[in-house]
Amino acid sequence: MRNRSEIEAAAVKAITEILAEDGEQAPRISGGSALTDLGVTSLVFARVAIDLEDELGVDPFKESPVGEGGPRTVDDLVDSYVGALSESGPR
Repeated sequence: MRNRSEIEAAAVKAITEILAEDGEQAPRISGGSALTDLGVTSLVFARVAIDLEDELGVDPFKESPVGEGGPRTVDDLVDSYVGALSESGPR
């Protein structure tokens, strides 16, 4: 299983790359960065989630679609994947 720092690195990479594809440059990203402040729209979030599902093999939003209570910061997003990976067991 991947550790939290590897998951965070994958999330930051996905956010940065997708924003770059859209012609945006993400400001410095930290765990406490609000996704909206980074320019992460619902469409960008969906693309990030797809990239992370491909890389990590889990979709923490499958059973509970993202809504008002969804991730607001990079740390929240990472926590979602950490939790989903721990529930799915060793890989």
